[in-house]
Amino acid sequence: MKKYIGMAWPSDGLNDSEYWSYIPPDYELLITRYPVSGVFTKKNLLNEGKIKFISKFIKNIKIENLDSLILCDFAGSVLNGINYINKMENYFTKKLNIPTINIVNSTLNFINNHKKKISIVSPYSKNITNDFLKLIKNKKSIEKTFNLNFKSEKEINSDNNIIDYNKFQNLKGDLFFIGGGVTIRYYKKMYQTKLKNKIYSSPMILVNDAIKIIKNEL
Repeated sequence: MKKYIGMAWPSDGLNDSEYWSYIPPDYELLITRYPVSGVFTKKNLLNEGKIKFISKFIKNIKIENLDSLILCDFAGSVLNGINYINKMENYFTKKLNIPTINIVNSTLNFINNHKKKISIVSPYSKNITNDFLKLIKNKKSIEKTFNLNFKSEKEINSDNNIIDYNKFQNLKGDLFFIGGGVTIRYYKKMYQTKLKNKIYSSPMILVNDAIKIIKNEL
């Protein structure tokens, strides 16, 4: 029997296919969009990441069909803080009776439990990236942080070559691309071979976690 993952996704997101690429044949991804400005100011990101705002649009998915729900606004979640992220997960889990995962918590859980050194590649400004880094418990695992300082989802999704081989070739650990709008599937395999390290992303880990929850493995 097929399983269904609901996805709450800001309207400026441009990499739906990145999420779909990690979905197995016996799963479906049901996406609901909610309107955002697409401008990465702190005020906009804070307001657009609020529970009350997002919950207006979750109902556009037929809730009784869902087996899990993923919340994919990364920057807004980071700025609202870890307590708010946990509150959001609990709110939707209880209100909808569906296990719910926020993309930031999924990313943090992976990094905190990762055995090897890992470098963070962030598409966001230094301020947003630093706010995220403060949430990491296992700070000793972080080898290096790279800020790409993109200003919009369109800019994040416009460049398939955001992995700079010359910049990353001397790293000892793995690479993790944070953010909901990043795309790595085009070059993941090739660069893992070149760099001799694993490459991960927030969308990849989030989808994997949603599947584990459905299978009672998380």
